[in-house]
Amino acid sequence: MSTHEIIAAEVSLVSVGDNEISLTLLNSLSRKIQRVSADGVHDTRAGHHVLENRGITPSILPRSNAGYLEAGHPRNEAVKALKYNKLAG
Repeated sequence: MSTHEIIAAEVSLVSVGDNEISLTLLNSLSRKIQRVSADGVHDTRAGHHVLENRGITPSILPRSNAGYLEAGHPRNEAVKALKYNKLAG
């Protein structure tokens, strides 16, 4: 099995936010993706929902003002650690 570090890229105007492009990029890919790594700008409910529905493991640092998602969501542990200064970010 081969692995790919970068499998998609998009160039956009400065007025377009990264989080506006990421789901479009993800939806345009037909290959199986196991994990998505991203910074906090991609930490959105919609983003986590899309990743969960496609069976993709997120590796996304929560935003500094992140709240909890529904009970039992794996992201909540990262939010808890962030709130107690256990994560850098």
